[in-house]
Amino acid sequence: MNDRTTTVQVEAGQEMRQGFGEQSLARVAETSSIALAEQAKAAVQARYIVAMQRPRDLMRARQTLLADCKRPAFAETAIYRKPVGEGVEGPSIRMAEAAARAMGNVYADVAAIYDDAEKRIVRVSATDLEANVTYPMDVTIAKTIERARPQEGRKIVMVRKNSKGKDVFVIEATDEEILDKERAIASKALRTCLLRLIPGDILEEAIEQCYATRRGEIQKDPSAARKKMADAFEAIGVSVKQLAEYLGHALDVATPNEIDHMRSIYQSIKDGEATWSQAVEARRVELGGATAAQHAQTTDLNDRIKGKANGAAKSEPAQDVGPAGELDADGLPKGL
Repeated sequence: MNDRTTTVQVEAGQEMRQGFGEQSLARVAETSSIALAEQAKAAVQARYIVAMQRPRDLMRARQTLLADCKRPAFAETAIYRKPVGEGVEGPSIRMAEAAARAMGNVYADVAAIYDDAEKRIVRVSATDLEANVTYPMDVTIAKTIERARPQEGRKIVMVRKNSKGKDVFVIEATDEEILDKERAIASKALRTCLLRLIPGDILEEAIEQCYATRRGEIQKDPSAARKKMADAFEAIGVSVKQLAEYLGHALDVATPNEIDHMRSIYQSIKDGEATWSQAVEARRVELGGATAAQHAQTTDLNDRIKGKANGAAKSEPAQDVGPAGELDADGLPKGL
């Protein structure tokens, strides 16, 4: 005798199963999940079909991206400078997004694949629909934040020592803080994935165009550029006094190169690549432990000594240098 089981749909969400000598009524899983899966599958297929029907034109993509880089507002945000070692510069997430739009037929996706009380794992990927090439990256977001001092009402997970030997409190993050961390970390991962799909020569040309646009805009009105830079840093909690200490002189005499340099640092802070304290520490290491003002004074004094010594050597015979520690009216050792 054959044991056949028959399944009958009774109503939405319920099934009646009839077999040899038995009958059961079961509630099945929600049908919307199946519908969503089919919808996602159809969307992916549609993207590939459109990509095959409308292939990209690389020359047009290049011109579109360079046109974006000629806009001053875009050029300001397209490059970041991370204060690591002598400084690391590169295209920002804004540049990656613009390049992907110009290329076309590029699909980016961010989806949570794991979540518990301690961490969330997010999968970030970028796909070239024409080449059928995907670059995925899984990033982990810890559901904690670090603070220099404990906060009332917040659970302390652990306490660790930082590089300066001071206590750092690791506390549980709120939902909003977790979301902020996820956005920042996922954006950096997405930038990495997207940039791997962009031809290197087009990307390099776009970066050079951004530099040219920024320099041209600053040279048109340096005073307005200084004010705009100061306002931007003020919005992220960095005062004019702090900027002056970083540069080693008053902000109103900042050169175009210094303004451009500070714009890149601002973008890295805004994108979550670095913090102002990291930028200051990198600057201190760059100057050998001295402040920017002390370094500027030392450099200026050395230049003046060299300049006066070279002038004296050309026009006058050598003179005896005065007693040790005795300076002339210019603040230089007597005899120079």
